[in-house]
Amino acid sequence: MSGYKHADFSQVHFQKSSEEWASEAMAADMDRWIIYDRDNSDESLDEWLQNNLPSQLSRDDGVGWICVSHSVSKEQPPDLIGLQDAWEQLRDSERPINLHTITELAKMFNAVAGKWLFHAETGLKVDHLWSLVAKGIMSGHIPAISAKVSPYDAHITRERHVICVYNKDFTDEQQVYGLENGIRSVGIKCQLGYKPDVYTYLGIYRNNTWGLRPTIYESVYDLATASSKVLAR
Repeated sequence: MSGYKHADFSQVHFQKSSEEWASEAMAADMDRWIIYDRDNSDESLDEWLQNNLPSQLSRDDGVGWICVSHSVSKEQPPDLIGLQDAWEQLRDSERPINLHTITELAKMFNAVAGKWLFHAETGLKVDHLWSLVAKGIMSGHIPAISAKVSPYDAHITRERHVICVYNKDFTDEQQVYGLENGIRSVGIKCQLGYKPDVYTYLGIYRNNTWGLRPTIYESVYDLATASSKVLAR
């Protein structure tokens, strides 16, 4: 019997509205980011990770995210103002709001980055998994542009963290699958979901008005065969 199980990201804190999720995400983005800068840091990556454990850093202390970046991005940033204007026009039109029409907007305004994400319990588990991801990115084993992990938040039920691992283009299926393979190669066996950044920019989270799933792929790991499978949602 297969050990594959579908990830059900919709069941985590299902009582929150999409607007509440968007508001919380915006607040975290506006708080302090702790970023590893390999070129300018006096600490090794191991030292930095030990001094900035996600289980020991708190949202109550004003920390929004803990982040590593493989390289400085030379890509043209997304046109978020143009994207928001076009999004309002789409919402006011009679066109359907679905992955296809949102992807059109993403391409038009260069908002095509995306991320694999997964949740981990606070404590040793999240500290270990985050270390695997950060070291994998900085060593080149995970073909990501960056990754981030949320700090401890005493106000979140079940005391969970989220880890996000980014790539340049969610419309490039080979790139998306390659990133998933890299994440699995460093020992991550959690259920993964893949979310385009454009959904985040437009405030599309769980329980949104249009019934859109916040993730467009899921990756499930089978312990019996020691392999994973990516499914379009």
